[in-house]
Amino acid sequence: MTTPSSRESRISALPTDLQALLRARMSGQAVVADPHAIRPADRTGELPASFAQRRLWFLEEYSPGGTAYNSGLALRLTGSLDVAALERAVARVVARHEALRTTFDAVDGRVTQVVHPALEVPVERAELPEGAPEAEVDAFLRARLLTPFDLRKDPLLRVLLLRLADDRHALLLSMHHIVSDGRSLDVLTGELATCYAAELTGTEPALRPLPVQYADFAAWQHDRPAADEGLAYWRERLAGLEPLELPADRPRPAVRTGRGAVHTFAVPAATAAGLARVGREHGVSLFMLLTAATQLLLGRRSGQRDVALGTVTAGRDRPELDDLIGFFVHTLVLRADVDGAATVGDFLAATKATVLDAFDHQEVPFDRVVDAVAPERDPGRMPLVQAMVVLQGATGPAPAFPGLETEPLSVSRDSLPFDLMFEFEEAADGTLVGAVEYSTDLYDPETVTRLAAHWRELAAGLAAGDAARPLRDLPMLSPEERAGALAAAEGTPTDAPPASVTATFAARVAETPDAIALNCGAESLTYAELDRRADRLARALAERGVNTESRVGLLLERSADLVVSLLAVLKAGGTYVPLHTANPEERTRDLLTRSRTELVLTDRDLPAVAGVPALPVHTAPTSSGRTPATVHPDGLAYVMYTSGSTGKPKGVAITHA
Repeated sequence: MTTPSSRESRISALPTDLQALLRARMSGQAVVADPHAIRPADRTGELPASFAQRRLWFLEEYSPGGTAYNSGLALRLTGSLDVAALERAVARVVARHEALRTTFDAVDGRVTQVVHPALEVPVERAELPEGAPEAEVDAFLRARLLTPFDLRKDPLLRVLLLRLADDRHALLLSMHHIVSDGRSLDVLTGELATCYAAELTGTEPALRPLPVQYADFAAWQHDRPAADEGLAYWRERLAGLEPLELPADRPRPAVRTGRGAVHTFAVPAATAAGLARVGREHGVSLFMLLTAATQLLLGRRSGQRDVALGTVTAGRDRPELDDLIGFFVHTLVLRADVDGAATVGDFLAATKATVLDAFDHQEVPFDRVVDAVAPERDPGRMPLVQAMVVLQGATGPAPAFPGLETEPLSVSRDSLPFDLMFEFEEAADGTLVGAVEYSTDLYDPETVTRLAAHWRELAAGLAAGDAARPLRDLPMLSPEERAGALAAAEGTPTDAPPASVTATFAARVAETPDAIALNCGAESLTYAELDRRADRLARALAERGVNTESRVGLLLERSADLVVSLLAVLKAGGTYVPLHTANPEERTRDLLTRSRTELVLTDRDLPAVAGVPALPVHTAPTSSGRTPATVHPDGLAYVMYTSGSTGKPKGVAITHA
């Protein structure tokens, strides 16, 4: 016979929603099934991948072997570790969660989950010499964390136990994002500690039964009508959205590599306190303030008013998903009009409304939003958002493994799917720590250090609490940087008369002909060699009618040929018009038309570019003689066009001197 106390203990072990249903039934109440509840999916046919999983699958198929979506964490374990108990605990957790026994395949173009009845996840063992420096430990763990996964074959969880001494180990848990997210790592480590404790005592782990598995969630997600209703909001909200075009140190690669790095910085205590005060006064959360500061920074640095910033939500809005391992996290797009004439108060109110609206429509999977709003994909950038902002909660205690002291172990990583990610963490005492993860394809460390400094200045301006102050009056440069910029703009006084670029270059060639003028990869050119190559191409340009201030477009990748081409156009007396290789054809056509460009120099095999005749950069002249063009210091050297974020791109004409 079941006693009331034992019956209640069994009920209490159930998920919250099932407890309520069971108690209602036992009391004789009518029970109405939750129409939105996730129910076990039919396992006799295909199990579809979730929308987010499909995106990661296609990214991997397009560019296999990437590590931008590897995730994981490491724990330092001090004490007497029972390795066999740890191995059994890993097996228990893998048996409990289907996501850890899932691989992926494609059937007639449909991405499917393959849930294996059993899948061994071995605990790999390795060791370093006792007393190995932290840098060596970090490098070892980082190399394992960034080992690519095979989504078709591999277990998508890897466990590494690194012995550092008899009583010291590092435990690394690596997962592919396609089966995990941040909350999943917390679930994994918590359940691993619980199962380890049970293995030590020979008892069953005290874990609540899982009402559903991730494959059930994915099937439910595909059948949700509410998501279709929410798409109308996102179509309207994101109509006409242009990519964020921040100044970068290098051209954007044709295909995103995911290589990245991180820069950490402290938010001054006075700024953090001021933001908290402004938040109370305006009824906005800390996250909304951080979003406003970041969008203001991106607007200033890009020159764009229309700024889209991404953020993430847990995506676990159903109680059935609380204790489940899987890829639930959502990306939301926060679009802002960064109008310099708007006041601080108005901008914060608009940011609040944007954030609340976005969260009200978070049930629509990001990948369905992308399909509806931006179906044409650019492999060089993430769709819709290129920068992210995230506020992390205070880090909780490490999971308790009996007999062991446990602490988190930081592992550096160098992969990132976005151009920029601004990440903030609020400590229990109210202080803020910031980090900027950035794409090393685009940015140098010094650039990101300045970016973080500019963020601090703008955040301090918001924290001052002057609600009537226009956004354009908030300083972005520190007083020292502003003074340095003004001094640099004034230049160094000189008695030398104005000279053209070509005349200045010719003087340097005569002075140091054998000095290295250009390094590009393995290629180096002396001043004399660069001068000869530029002269040769300038003669070919002159034969095709290029003369004083003729416009010549430059459509070349970053290379020695690009520098040769710049000089050649100037030597021929022309004016060069830089063209971005990643621009859509319509934008290129518009720039060529408006600049009245007559010829395009290119390193591509093209007869024409957007209707303008093209000339290969290695074209030889037909004759050896040519009279150098006379170039006046006041003559045009080049025409540069703005991004066009506030309308048509604007041309800026720059003279030689």
